[in-house]
Amino acid sequence: MTIALVVSMASMRLVLYIVVGVVIGLIIGVSIASALMKPVRVAPTLPKEIVIGVAYPFTGYLSGYGLKYYRAVEMAIEDVNKFIREKLGLDVKFKVIKEDTKTSAEGAVKAIQSLSAKGVKVIVGFLASLCVEAVKSYADAHKIVVVSPASTAPALAIPGDYIFRFVPTDVHQGKALARLVWDSGVRKAVVIYRKDPWGEGLFKSFKANFEKLGGIVKGIGYDPMAKEHSAEVRKLADLVHDLGAGADVGVVLISFEDDGVDILRLAGESPVLMKVKWFGTDGTAFSTKIAKQVGDIVVKLGGMPHTCYFPPQSPISEEVNRRYRERYGEDMDPYARTSYDAIWVLALTILQVGKYDGEAIAKALPEVAKRYFGVSGWTILDDAGDRAFGDYGIIVLKYEDGRYVWKTIGIYHEITDSITWFKG
Repeated sequence: MTIALVVSMASMRLVLYIVVGVVIGLIIGVSIASALMKPVRVAPTLPKEIVIGVAYPFTGYLSGYGLKYYRAVEMAIEDVNKFIREKLGLDVKFKVIKEDTKTSAEGAVKAIQSLSAKGVKVIVGFLASLCVEAVKSYADAHKIVVVSPASTAPALAIPGDYIFRFVPTDVHQGKALARLVWDSGVRKAVVIYRKDPWGEGLFKSFKANFEKLGGIVKGIGYDPMAKEHSAEVRKLADLVHDLGAGADVGVVLISFEDDGVDILRLAGESPVLMKVKWFGTDGTAFSTKIAKQVGDIVVKLGGMPHTCYFPPQSPISEEVNRRYRERYGEDMDPYARTSYDAIWVLALTILQVGKYDGEAIAKALPEVAKRYFGVSGWTILDDAGDRAFGDYGIIVLKYEDGRYVWKTIGIYHEITDSITWFKG
């Protein structure tokens, strides 16, 4: 694939005509796709250094994900800057300023306030929906564009705000999870879930879809800030026992990393809970903490199939993932890919509008996203600013070559409400 650029000077602006819809292999193997069918106007008034804020959980319940997703951000910034310098010849450079959300509402608010005080108008981050909920009013009031690569709570799908999310909401994941559990032979499911915007939203979506299939659902909510979950796990064991603890009974865990580790460790001590099938979600899929701390228990539970947004594979994703793996020794998971693409879409949007202005960027971003195809696929958004659609991978934990590794064993297709299982 090739890219043709025509550069002209008019009214003190550089007009870059990107002729084709796919940009791939631009710089030393960089594979980026941007389908900007309209001219990109780069104003000479743009600052030479443009800041993108990054607000990830480097501590707290999702800290195992924060570092790996920040690595994807760093790669994206490097690739964007190389493209701008070597292919566009522009004297503009993007850089990141990072803050720790600590996987808490309070930490998220402090992060956005700190970034705002430094003049930041665009932020990638706030993985947890509880963090997005916490910063939404501040972002709207101060016209700060927030792109979350992982927040999925349906309650946060609000048109016209400054929040954009590069994953589908859990209206979609609830369907995938219900189909997975049902097709696994389970007809009675007990869900243990975080009582926060994400956990409650996914629980409701799963419950509605599983009951529509004919199943029975019982729920146990827990305090998302709790450090210990023995009372809830005892209640879980009692419910599973009352339902018969047979092959048609299953447990669905809707948790983050740290709480998931505690719940699974406690479950490992319960004979009744170890008898039934377990399932997980994107809150624990690909978790290094789960693999390292309770991997033995998860494997005994048959690998504990998880659902997680599944970006389509392409030459673009394969090339960027190859470089990520060579640098960091692991593959990019789906939300590392959405993190990477969030940087590109924001950078291209800023170049498109020609100024570092939150209101202008928010207005143009959906159109740029619609014309971009990257490592997470087509980033088209719905009316609420969330990814419009997507399939879901079925991921399990396996023990191979002396270590625990996450493997994708199937894919759920929402359009047909069916799962295709991979061979091998």
